[in-house]
Parts: sequence; C-alpha cells; structure tokens
Amino acid sequence: MEYGNSKLDFKKYTKQIWLAGLGAFSKAEEEGSKLFETLVQTGSELEAKSKEISNYDTNEISKKTKSSVIETKDKIEKLVEYGIYQSLSKMGLVTVKDLQKLEKMILELHQKIDIILEENNEIKNNIQQK
Repeated sequence: MEYGNSKLDFKKYTKQIWLAGLGAFSKAEEEGSKLFETLVQTGSELEAKSKEISNYDTNEISKKTKSSVIETKDKIEKLVEYGIYQSLSKMGLVTVKDLQKLEKMILELHQKIDIILEENNEIKNNIQQK
C-alpha cells in the first residue's frame, strides 16, 4: 500500500462512498423499500467487515506515517545543513538576507510537518469514530 497519497486517496474514497450512498438512496426511493432494505443489510455486513480491517489499518497507517514524517524531517534537516555548508564554502561569506531566507524555509518546513501530523491525527480519529 502506498502512503504518499493516502490522504488524497482517503478523501477520494470517502467521497465515492458518499456519492454511492446518495445514488443508492435515490434508487431506493424510486424502486421502493425492498431495495432499500437490501442495501441497508448489505451496508451493515460491509460495515462489520470493514471495522475489523480499519482498526488494523488505522494503527499501521499511523505508525508508518509517523515514521515517514520523522525520516523525512531528518533528511530535510541534513539536506539543509549540507546546503548551508556548501553555500558558505563557495561564497566565503553569508549575508543576513541569506540567513533570513534559510530561516523562513526551515519554519515553513516545520509548519508543513505539523500540518501533516495534524491531518494524520484527524484521519485516524475519523476512522476510529466509524
């Protein structure tokens, strides 16, 4: 399973389920309560099966996402440090503007990491609530 686009995939999958549910509800109104009862029964069976899977997947996704974020953060920090070192070596000096630009980039990276962690927690909470 690829985790790079998991949030986008999850949103897309959730939207598809929602739209399928709306379509099914519309069909149920058109074709009567018998179809509706069949859909409710099928949905209940699917929900029972998916709860078992989602509990496992939630924990695994959370662990892998956290690990991936930490690894990415470490790699970014190393790349930034190396980039700074290389720049200083080539230029022989550093300006205040250069330092401010680097500081801004680091702050943006930290903000993005915080957003990823928050989104991961939201996804985890949403899955656990279902």
